[in-house]
Amino acid sequence: MDIHQWVGLSLLCVVSVRVIWGFIGSEPARFTHFLASPLVVWRYLRRGGEYSGHNPLGGWSVMAMLSVLLVQSASGLFSRDDLLFEGPFSYWASEISGTVTEWHLINWQVLQVLIALHLLAVAWYQWRKRQPLIQAMWSGKAGYKVSTKPPRPLWLALLLLMTAAVALWGLITIAPQAPSFY
Repeated sequence: MDIHQWVGLSLLCVVSVRVIWGFIGSEPARFTHFLASPLVVWRYLRRGGEYSGHNPLGGWSVMAMLSVLLVQSASGLFSRDDLLFEGPFSYWASEISGTVTEWHLINWQVLQVLIALHLLAVAWYQWRKRQPLIQAMWSGKAGYKVSTKPPRPLWLALLLLMTAAVALWGLITIAPQAPSFY
């Protein structure tokens, strides 16, 4: 297994756990805490404001990034380039594997754009708006941004990660292999 596949499988596990954590995790990590209606996003874009955690536009940016990362890692499972690489489930998707591979390649371009936008937004808030986002990400503390509830235990997140990894390993283990003439 090459580094590309290891990164993809690891990414699938981590992003899957983050999505689950968005429903059962600590208050600031829950989707209900930072997802806002389009009207609230529009109001934020026009007037600004301070928010504990992600601002309304940042919340939707998180959802876009998680969605694209999930599509990227999941489509890689079914991709095949007919030369050097076969995803562990490419044989299951034999007839549509080429289409899924195209989605994987297009989604990679979308992911690169989202990463660039994310880095530009962090730089904008850090240096133009003078909000110490990088320091807050590093230390976990951001002045006025304080959670009212204690965080969920770390062991729960690690248990979820291990469960996702074992489930993925189990699926890969039982996945049918391509016939030898293939």
